Amino acid sequence: MPDLSKGVMISELSWPEMRDLQSSVELVLLPVGSNEQHGPNLALDMDIEASTEFCRRASATMQPTVAVAPPIPWGVSFHHMNFPGTITLSSETFIQVLVEVMASLHHHGFERFLIVNGHGGNIPSMNVAIVRAQEEIGMTFVGACSYFTFADSALREKHAKTAHTGHACEFETSVAMELVPHLVKNNALAAGELTELTTGFRQELQKYGVQVPYRFDEFTRNGALGDATQATPEAGKELMDDALTNFTQFCHDLIRAHPA
Repeated sequence: MPDLSKGVMISELSWPEMRDLQSSVELVLLPVGSNEQHGPNLALDMDIEASTEFCRRASATMQPTVAVAPPIPWGVSFHHMNFPGTITLSSETFIQVLVEVMASLHHHGFERFLIVNGHGGNIPSMNVAIVRAQEEIGMTFVGACSYFTFADSALREKHAKTAHTGHACEFETSVAMELVPHLVKNNALAAGELTELTTGFRQELQKYGVQVPYRFDEFTRNGALGDATQATPEAGKELMDDALTNFTQFCHDLIRAHPA
């Protein structure tokens, strides 16, 4: 029997180990993220490494009930492509990969899937992917979420020290300090160099929920928002402890609400 104390990570198991665990697994988490710039503050693979680590911790708490699929390292990141190192998939490719990964695991008998996302740019495409998966595969449950929304809103507001957060900022850098500290560029942390678009008209867009496909260099000259110099490990721990508590309870509720 493999050691599951650090989570049921499907890619780390042999096929006989997976076969023996299969009947115990009630939910498969599929981490998605991106390989994209995070200013001078964080490594390019922040989004996928953080979502994977979040899933691993949830699985460790709920093992063997919850398993984690191999993470998908690339996402939809056209808007970051003017910064070197960013890799993007087309929306169509990203959707197709998600559907085919879930179809493969469903073929092996898994019935409930939850995509756990770490990158805002993936949200429209992953929502299409779950609709396609439900129509084409017909599993018991398929859903999609972003791990960072499971922290209570009051906590998120508490740790937002500036007016323009959302990427490589004090919030995300604090989360990285807790989940993936090796990705934090501690000697290079900097506040976002914001443009007039960010401090002006972007606020009108956010007020009314208007979506515009701006490139990220139109918002910030160094690729960051907020002020990562105000990030702390303590804030990251408080946020992620709360998020994991809420997330694992949600997973229990999900399984109970969707009997196979």
